[in-house]
Amino acid sequence: MRASAPRLSIPAALLLAALTLSALGLPVLSGCSPAVRGSMALSSGDYNLALAHYQEALRQDPGSVYLRLRIGLTYFTMGDYASAEATYQDILARSPGQPDALFYLGLSRIGKGERKTALEELTRFNWSDKFYHQKFVREEAERLLRHPDMPAAETTRRLLDALEEGRKEQLQLERDMFMGLDR
Repeated sequence: MRASAPRLSIPAALLLAALTLSALGLPVLSGCSPAVRGSMALSSGDYNLALAHYQEALRQDPGSVYLRLRIGLTYFTMGDYASAEATYQDILARSPGQPDALFYLGLSRIGKGERKTALEELTRFNWSDKFYHQKFVREEAERLLRHPDMPAAETTRRLLDALEEGRKEQLQLERDMFMGLDR
């Protein structure tokens, strides 16, 4: 008696088909939105492809601040600080005070060599509903102004770290507030 081939469930069959297509070099992600493909390209370091996908997505949603932020981040990550700066200025013209644009505008200016001016602006960084984001960035910018010889890359890293620490503190505050309401 001959054994029959095992039957696959539909999800397993789809996964097997996707893996087969991928192994053949065929695009599996064609069903993903251009924004998702842009994010995947950015995370894999293919910056030109990321920009192309984000631009395609922006044509579909021209008012998207999120897509403009991703384009700016791509330019920033590429080290194209002038294009990043122009992108963040465009965002701020459309959405004044947008905190991510303000923060990365400062980092882009540091990358361009405008360290002192950028840090002075970041000492006034405002994120109205995120107190700790604002506080940590402002304090780090103040500290960094006292170290004018610090390289741009280190300055940027410290500001990114400060923002991340602020996010952690803010999250803890919001958790504590939520837990207090639950009691």
